[in-house]
Amino acid sequence: MKIFETSAACLILALFMSSCGNTAQATVVPSITSTPDLCGSAFLPGEVDKAHKWMREFDDATLLGTNTPRDQLPPVISDMQRIRRAAEDQIVPPCLANLKSLQLAHMNTVINTLVSFLSGASQDVLNQGAELAREQHNAYAVEYARLLGLTVVVPPTSTPGVSLTDTPIPATPVALQVSNPGTEDLNLYSDPSLDSTIVAVLFPGQLARMVGQTEDGLWVQVEIPEQAGQFGWIETASVSLSPVP
Repeated sequence: MKIFETSAACLILALFMSSCGNTAQATVVPSITSTPDLCGSAFLPGEVDKAHKWMREFDDATLLGTNTPRDQLPPVISDMQRIRRAAEDQIVPPCLANLKSLQLAHMNTVINTLVSFLSGASQDVLNQGAELAREQHNAYAVEYARLLGLTVVVPPTSTPGVSLTDTPIPATPVALQVSNPGTEDLNLYSDPSLDSTIVAVLFPGQLARMVGQTEDGLWVQVEIPEQAGQFGWIETASVSLSPVP
């Protein structure tokens, strides 16, 4: 009898331990892996570069398209559409949402303008498309510089009440410059307004160092060429932006 009771007790104990083991196994909580902050300083430059590579490729295709005869444009446009789709599919962190939006807007404008050219659109329509594409590209360049902190510090003569980028110069600064891409002189103003005083002009093809911008990106402040320490404002849409070599 005692042998039976002992065996029964062992059996019950074994079943209990087996049940506990299964329960413990069923309630194991997997370890949680932390997600890196892609908008942090450690990852942001790499994320920006991932998105920017499509703009570089698109710029190359645009240059090719502007030098291609009309009857040879369709395959060029097709390749530009491929780049545009790849850029659209690129997943970016929230801090790059505006950069991506500006990038896609520019690409769409360029593609639509080339398609209009194929369709025999008027020169006015083509000029409007080209102007809009340039404005969008400039806005993209400004946002690209803001994300990487490439805009130089704002000089002490900046206009009160205007929000400017005042990011400290990084250890290896990359400044921006503006150029006059047209054939006529462009006015530089004392304030970011066409009603303010004209303080200088930017001649066709002339370069000027960019030192700041308005919060809406519509105006940039530059150092007046050959007048060190003197600054003026010019509309972003009137100039082309590029990194200083």
